Amino acid sequence: LVADHLGATAIKPNKLVDSALGGVLFIDEAYSLYNDGYSGGDAFGAEAVATLLKRAEDDRDRLGIVLAGYTDDMSRFLRTNPGLASRFSVRVAFPSYGPADLVRIAQIFARQAGDSFAPEAVPVLTQILTMACEQDRIDELGNGRFARSLFERACAARDLRVAALGDRASAAELTTIAAADVTAANQSIAG
Repeated sequence: LVADHLGATAIKPNKLVDSALGGVLFIDEAYSLYNDGYSGGDAFGAEAVATLLKRAEDDRDRLGIVLAGYTDDMSRFLRTNPGLASRFSVRVAFPSYGPADLVRIAQIFARQAGDSFAPEAVPVLTQILTMACEQDRIDELGNGRFARSLFERACAARDLRVAALGDRASAAELTTIAAADVTAANQSIAG
């Protein structure tokens, strides 16, 4: 949505809005449109936001725009332009996933990849995800993305472990994530 030089940024959001007319434009991590860390403000982001605001008003009968992102980041973003809060006045908060949901998410990723968690790995996975939730770190870690990352890194740990077995590795060992794999995955993320 942001161009390389001032004046050109308005073209990008206009094209995007044009392509979404008659439907919904969903902008995830919308707060990244404006970076208040720039000295003097973010002129590129401000231009993109101003263009979106104008189109949100001009095309309100033909277009729905959804701005999505983490609550605190979105609150800061909506304060960057007085028109944002009034034009995007409906707020829907989606709670973070709980440990049981996160375990299911990791298991779904595993199943889709043709893998599975060993029975002794599930309690380890559950403990890691429960601690992240209890410490209020799950959003910081990426919520559902954290479950996927744990799965992916556990697969990498399993692959290293199984590679050491060479030709002796069974088909089950090649597709089963052990408790030690999950622990190693968590350590690599926390590390």
